[in-house]
Amino acid sequence: MKPRYTALLTVLLWAGTVPAHSQNATVQPPPPLETPEGTTQPGHQAQREAIRDQAFEQTEDQLMPLTPGQLQTLIESLATTESLSSMNTPPETVMNAEPLQLEATRPPVVRVAQGYGASIVFTDRTGRAWPITAYQGFNPGLFDVSASTTSGNKEDLPSVLVVQPVASAGAGNLVVTLKGLETPIVLTLALGQAVVDARKEFKLPLAGPNAEPEYQAMSPRSIETALLNVLNGLPPVASAVRIDVTGIEPEAMAWRVGNDLYLRTVAEVYSPEYSQRANQPSGLHAYKLPHVPVLLVSYNGQMTEAVVQE
Repeated sequence: MKPRYTALLTVLLWAGTVPAHSQNATVQPPPPLETPEGTTQPGHQAQREAIRDQAFEQTEDQLMPLTPGQLQTLIESLATTESLSSMNTPPETVMNAEPLQLEATRPPVVRVAQGYGASIVFTDRTGRAWPITAYQGFNPGLFDVSASTTSGNKEDLPSVLVVQPVASAGAGNLVVTLKGLETPIVLTLALGQAVVDARKEFKLPLAGPNAEPEYQAMSPRSIETALLNVLNGLPPVASAVRIDVTGIEPEAMAWRVGNDLYLRTVAEVYSPEYSQRANQPSGLHAYKLPHVPVLLVSYNGQMTEAVVQE
């Protein structure tokens, strides 16, 4: 028997079998042994042995009232309870962004788990949130879906969807309509996952209704995965070389991949001309640029130079 079971059973047996009023009482000795008439009275030693045997039986009945079968059943029940408890491991929660392909043949997946809400936001290629005009969740027995605004003004269109699972397993989908976009967006909601999307950002390769002014015309093409990795604070590819960049915020990150430079910063890059850019609503940018030693950027409202060094 495992030590923890032994300790627990001891507590249960003492707590559940010994009455409170008897905790301070002493075991009463059995009555004197009676001998049949006409027989010889046993000796003093024999009487002491008989008293010990009877006291032992009384104490054993008080402390161990369970039969061996009942005791084995209790141990198995405790083992089952411990096994079930160990299975209730909280899921890993992540926050990330991924490109949204309007021409994709399969809808993207949002991973959710009961007890954990998942927020969903759609952003345009400049990083601004795309307003939501309508949404509809299916399988209401599995999910509750609500919408909210980031401005706090109830008259504004919502820009954030929150999915709250009400079941532990299953799957469903969600249809979302964005302002000015004729194509509805369909998402798959998967329940009971080991990894949960606490915040999921879907980036469209188009300029939305609230798009920021762009300093370079961009074609409506998909954002490459490498650039989204940079936006999430990861190397663009496994072979990328991490390099230093000064002149902007200390948290800025840069990598070199061949002749390309990938930069993660809050600064606006004016030169050299970037081939791709991804943004977050927080103001963070990821750029794919030619690998040059000096960049012309706007940082804290001032034009300055960012120096790149390996």
